[in-house]
Amino acid sequence: MQTQGGERMQLVSADANLREKVVHQLRIEIVSGEMPPGTVCSVPSLARTLGISTTPIREALLQLTSDGLLQPMRNRGFRVVDPSLDELRGIFEVRTQLEASAFRKLVRAGADDLSELQVLADAIAQSVDTGDVPRYLAADRAFHAELLALAGNEVLTDIVLRLRDRMRLYGIRSPHGLARQKSSVPEHYRIIDVIKQGLEDEAEALMTGHIMAWEPIFTEAIALRSARPA
Repeated sequence: MQTQGGERMQLVSADANLREKVVHQLRIEIVSGEMPPGTVCSVPSLARTLGISTTPIREALLQLTSDGLLQPMRNRGFRVVDPSLDELRGIFEVRTQLEASAFRKLVRAGADDLSELQVLADAIAQSVDTGDVPRYLAADRAFHAELLALAGNEVLTDIVLRLRDRMRLYGIRSPHGLARQKSSVPEHYRIIDVIKQGLEDEAEALMTGHIMAWEPIFTEAIALRSARPA
């Protein structure tokens, strides 16, 4: 359960908000497939591994259970849930409708300060250059969270981010997944340009394509997993 570069300990040490750090780290491991379905997370075991008390660990696992990523197991801990292909496709459909509509609204209204989006787009590009998949996932989530925040609808932002966090990014390290990460880099910069130039007619198609380009990669990986003998 160690992350790339053994960074987990660094992420959760000497920080006042340990619960959020643990939630963030475990979410990245689950959605990227580093913690595969069926993995059992134990509060005492995680507390020993991370070198922190059990309270933030337990709270983090309960949060991830509420988000649909974990399932409690009586007297055993929490098990990573295995999503279905239908669930993944449903998430893509709803995400696309909500994010494309929100993006068009943002482009129509405009935004004064896009500096944070630029920083995050640069972080996405750098993570692709270095092959740092966890950093790519974190930067991409932050980029879309900032876009939604700029659109000014807190309820929609919460819904979309919860949907994103329920996804499983199986295949993200496959050749197709790595190629898709690379091709997404200019798309993030294009998203910024569309806002700057007020290109409302391009907005929905751009966001729809940006999101849906991932669907065949994830669905193929889930289908391959399902076809393997137990």
